[in-house]
Amino acid sequence: MNKLLTANFFRMFKNKLFWAGILFMAAVGIGFPLVNYNTMIKNDYPLYLDSTFFMGAAFIGIVLSIFCSLFLGTEYSDGTIRNKMIAGQKRTVIYLANLFTCILAGILMCGVCLVVGLCAGLPLLGSFQNEWNVLLPFILCIFFLSMAFSSLFTFIAMTCKSKASSAVICILTAFILIFAATYIQAQLSEPEIYDSYIYMDETGNIVTEEAEPNPNYIRGTKREIYKFLNDFLPGGQSFQIAQMSTKHPYLLLLYSGILIITTTGTGILIFRQKDLN
Repeated sequence: MNKLLTANFFRMFKNKLFWAGILFMAAVGIGFPLVNYNTMIKNDYPLYLDSTFFMGAAFIGIVLSIFCSLFLGTEYSDGTIRNKMIAGQKRTVIYLANLFTCILAGILMCGVCLVVGLCAGLPLLGSFQNEWNVLLPFILCIFFLSMAFSSLFTFIAMTCKSKASSAVICILTAFILIFAATYIQAQLSEPEIYDSYIYMDETGNIVTEEAEPNPNYIRGTKREIYKFLNDFLPGGQSFQIAQMSTKHPYLLLLYSGILIITTTGTGILIFRQKDLN
């Protein structure tokens, strides 16, 4: 395992996609504080570092979908996996070494985003509005989220022999998760009741509309399912972490852990039976 990890880390640090991901996440880290600073100056309205500190969570899935699929897809196209097996490495060890490499890449990308965001945000926006006991769970969440994405994309890349196919599937998966999260959150944010309001009609008369139930409001079991999917799927977690909107960050950590274990276990089982010829 150590030899495989050393070789993978060496190849990762020479990989242009890895450094492109690092630079992109650094740009996210510095870009949002700058936008908030300009908004604060123009509107004379206080904004805090908290509001954009975790925005990297909204982008890490897409970045890792590109990196993991192409980085691991090269192992198939170049015949590296067969060479490792000929050298006596077990399939489980090969899979885990590749997984740990992608996990490290995701952690480093998120770490750079947070550090750059902190360095840029403190002089521009000042200190955090929330205490560290509130921020720390979200810091853990963004790292666990990157690990969950890495596990998912490693599963796809290691069970798909075609480099092009794995790249397409990983990137499509990332966008599908984002679109699904957008739809689910839009449904959950529907108000239960439309508030009453007063307006003037075309004839100049004052009209009062009474409060009424929203027919699009989701209730009962369907709402609980939507809430679960919003918390469980990485796409929903991305937006909740980026916006610091969840009241239960440790629940997201649990769901990320379940995703990591499930995708890794399933991936190893499939990879061990896969025909690599």
